[in-house]
Amino acid sequence: MNTDTYLNMPSVPAGAILYRIAQQKHLHQTALALKTGLIPQRINDLIMGRRRFTPQNSFMLEQALGISLQGFFYKIQANHDIYQAQLAEYQPKPNLSILTQTTFWDVDLKKIEWTKCQDWAIRRVLEYGTKEEIEELHRFYGHDAFAKIKESPKGFMLFDVALKNLKIVGL
Repeated sequence: MNTDTYLNMPSVPAGAILYRIAQQKHLHQTALALKTGLIPQRINDLIMGRRRFTPQNSFMLEQALGISLQGFFYKIQANHDIYQAQLAEYQPKPNLSILTQTTFWDVDLKKIEWTKCQDWAIRRVLEYGTKEEIEELHRFYGHDAFAKIKESPKGFMLFDVALKNLKIVGL
């Protein structure tokens, strides 16, 4: 296994790489826990991203998996953290102070990748949003994006409400 390959994949979380390497070595989480001295739940938490790698557990896992680069998982985690921070910093987003948790009840507004979720966000705001929220997403995505949504009514739960709300933006 070439550790440089994994170090050059900042978009992949360290837990996912741990999972992949353990799979390649045919080690289940319980077996890996026995080899490292960590409890199985800790291994699972690291893989699922519920816990962060420390230098100590990184060293233990490297030794158990035969990885010679010290701090391997810790470094991957740092690379991923930097990648996530860059995404958050440079990703275009609407004015979040206008959008409400009432409309986006099931998500964290700060974690939405607004460019990837365009259709979903427009549909959500047309069905459940306020006039201000609709105007803000219209400003952010543009008139053509809203017109495109109007042409494909499939996917709306409340199509009548959405049609009425499209009038707010002149459609």
